Amino acid sequence: MYKITALPVLLLLCACNTPEARLERLQHEFWEQFAQHDFFEIKLKNEVLHWPLPPTASSPSQQKSVAEKLQAEANAIEINQLSEAGQKQLNQLRAALKDCVERAGNPMFDPTRCVVSESLKQFAKHPELPVLLEKIPPYYAQIEQQWQIPDARFVGKAVEESQNALDLLDELKSSSEEGRLIQARGAVKDFIGLCQSAVLASNPK
Repeated sequence: MYKITALPVLLLLCACNTPEARLERLQHEFWEQFAQHDFFEIKLKNEVLHWPLPPTASSPSQQKSVAEKLQAEANAIEINQLSEAGQKQLNQLRAALKDCVERAGNPMFDPTRCVVSESLKQFAKHPELPVLLEKIPPYYAQIEQQWQIPDARFVGKAVEESQNALDLLDELKSSSEEGRLIQARGAVKDFIGLCQSAVLASNPK
């Protein structure tokens, strides 16, 4: 009798320890600990993007140990045993956790984390580019709401890379996406303005 009842329990434990199950659990823990406060989430068909936001009061630097623990677990998942969609999700999760670990303990906000040029390069020919373009204005609106005085060392680079983002948006000219492109450009320009204002504020005459 014992063996009969123990078998389903054993199978359940095995199922909970598959790469897919471990990834799902880590995604949930990441959302609970970090994503809902520190990231702007974009859900695409086969992956989830996490664009960084300025840190809030609900994301203390002492959470570095938690981020490192989740990062170690994410790096231990056998990526080749996941589906193509799962591999993309794991890579996105690893990138977001790497960002969490690197910035933990730094009291200053690095605005280069909020530049979208790399995402634009990655998705330039992606069928879900319109979704990405549509999310740029609300992303920068959220950044403005959580804006903090940035680390002056990185402001110039953030402005330069954002100018590159504007150039990439110009290269994506499309009549069908003209409205989204215009709004995305406006949002990036607003972000550049925030960065430049920060420089002026930190260097009063």
